Amino acid sequence: MRRGLFLYFFSEFFLSFGIGMVQYAQPFFYAAAHISDGTIGYLFAMNAFFGGCSALLMGPVADRVGASIVFKWATLTIGLGALCTSLVTSVPIWMVTAALSGIGGSMLTSTENVVLSSLVQNRDKSHLISRFTALYMVFIGLGAIFAGWFVHAEGLRATMLAGACCSLVAPVFRFFLKAPDTRRARVFQIPSRPLIFMAGYAILFGIAGGLFNPFATLILEQRYHQQSAVTSLVYAVSLFMISLGSYLVRPLIQRLRQQATLFMSFVLSAISTLLFLVAMTTAAFVAVYFLVTITTAIPPPVIDAMFLDLVHASEFSQMFGMRVFGTRVGNAIGSSIGGSLLHANHYNWLMILSALFFIVAYAYLMVVRRITMRQTPPDKVS
Repeated sequence: MRRGLFLYFFSEFFLSFGIGMVQYAQPFFYAAAHISDGTIGYLFAMNAFFGGCSALLMGPVADRVGASIVFKWATLTIGLGALCTSLVTSVPIWMVTAALSGIGGSMLTSTENVVLSSLVQNRDKSHLISRFTALYMVFIGLGAIFAGWFVHAEGLRATMLAGACCSLVAPVFRFFLKAPDTRRARVFQIPSRPLIFMAGYAILFGIAGGLFNPFATLILEQRYHQQSAVTSLVYAVSLFMISLGSYLVRPLIQRLRQQATLFMSFVLSAISTLLFLVAMTTAAFVAVYFLVTITTAIPPPVIDAMFLDLVHASEFSQMFGMRVFGTRVGNAIGSSIGGSLLHANHYNWLMILSALFFIVAYAYLMVVRRITMRQTPPDKVS
């Protein structure tokens, strides 16, 4: 197990650092091709849509063939998608590579927590997931900081290439990783009610974040006229803020309990999103942005742990797949709407709509929580 954990986290550094470089440079790489915000929004939407659809399929497949196997292929696919994106300047081809990257990302997010849980057993799930999230967000943030300097020194394409090559180191190490897999007898079966509930919630939460998050650095550059050095630093620090939010999950639950923690995080997410309406300076925008990233990072580990307790171990990958499916579909809807709103200069409506969806997502989650608490535990026989 120790060797498996070492390979897991050592490879995670290369993967997340490379992803951080690519994620920072990608919006500017697209914009450098002189395409509109709306088209950039559709590229992100393509990534999210294909990622969501593939998650719906790959979750059950991972439960059947083994999460660790899909986990390894996912790591390779992410690196190849970034590499192909960096080598061309063509919107039609970018549509294909966006889809490929989305598929790889959904494969990874459907299996990474399952593999980690199998390597570290008998631990509190929300604590484990939140601390892992905090760690890889730090790695992504370091990659983004490095990318800000690298873009200035070598250019956008070189930054994309370097990030892709760095992420492709990870699958080499993960090839040697061995983790115990819990397999089920059939690939396809009707999702249980908790899985369907998870997907519904994830769509709403995905829309709320997808409306604004993909465009944050572009807004900072275009609306507040900041240079790449500033935007890279802000983007990187925002990732550290996500890490901070994930780290705060356990102490908040210990002090406030689960339901109060969720209520506080969703309400603060909605309120802080509305504060963008009065953020007239760069400093105000950045401060609000950091607050949003902290508050929106708190719910995911808590909700993942909540739903993990409702399903059998042989459904874990499918559960994460349903979550990824819902999130990616929501992101696709959100980024499409967000790109169109920004293109039409409806910045205020973008923020109002995002805040509204945070409230709707919380209300839906509370309804689901009440339904599942009234029911007897679902049949956990695979």
